[in-house]
Amino acid sequence: MSSPGDYDFTDLDDQALSKAVLAEMPAAITDGGWDSTYFLFNMACEIGDPALKAATLNQLLVMPGHQHHQEITRAIQLLRSPSSIPYIRRMLESGFTMLEYTASDDNVIAKWFSHALADINTPEAIGLIREFSKSPNPGIAEEMNYRLEKIRA
Repeated sequence: MSSPGDYDFTDLDDQALSKAVLAEMPAAITDGGWDSTYFLFNMACEIGDPALKAATLNQLLVMPGHQHHQEITRAIQLLRSPSSIPYIRRMLESGFTMLEYTASDDNVIAKWFSHALADINTPEAIGLIREFSKSPNPGIAEEMNYRLEKIRA
């Protein structure tokens, strides 16, 4: 699988589309095809069922090897699904090693997740912001404290 043209997602229902995206992404990552992984991310965004879309994006968020974590986090932010909270927690606990390709400081990466959690805006999401405002990682703690001030939680 080296290019978006290698994939045929015509006439797939949401369930089949989700399964296909998650099944094909590892091969696209292995083949090193940015276009292919981006195409698969975009296909995940085409899933109509919000819960299934969130579940698919959550799996892609914690999947290493592709370079679309920021875009995936933004899509999760827009969905505002509480199902994303454990996946965001996993990313915050990860030390961002799989995000080194971004060449971004930890506070910049933490900002993606703080926005998503603030927009999810459940007690659990705000609690996670509070929890990570005390992170031993200064970049994460700084961003989460900033977000708490912004949302006045």
